[in-house]
Amino acid sequence: MPALVRIRPELITEHRMRMEMVDLEDEDIENTIRMKGWAWVLARRSWVYAGEPDFIYRQIREVVIGLPEIIFAPESVEESIKTVEEKARNPEEREEGRALLRRALEKTGQLDEAGRFLGQE
Repeated sequence: MPALVRIRPELITEHRMRMEMVDLEDEDIENTIRMKGWAWVLARRSWVYAGEPDFIYRQIREVVIGLPEIIFAPESVEESIKTVEEKARNPEEREEGRALLRRALEKTGQLDEAGRFLGQE
């Protein structure tokens, strides 16, 4: 069973986002994300990483795209895409985030389902 990731808005600051990962069962991946600065949050029963767009984009590249058995939570794909778009600090950053999401969703096999949220048909 793959680990599920979703990206949600942080309300503390204008551009801050939070990535949450649940159902992570691979100890090697757990150790890797711990070294990348993710924290275990007992109240959410999930791994969490928060930051500005450039930090979140790095986690999309290195964790979602770079590691096996991680997909976006199907019920949260739209929210993840909207969060990345809304939290971008400028149009270039927004387009970079959309391109990374396309790559990540292609890797996870979810691009066909998510294409409409990225403006694809």
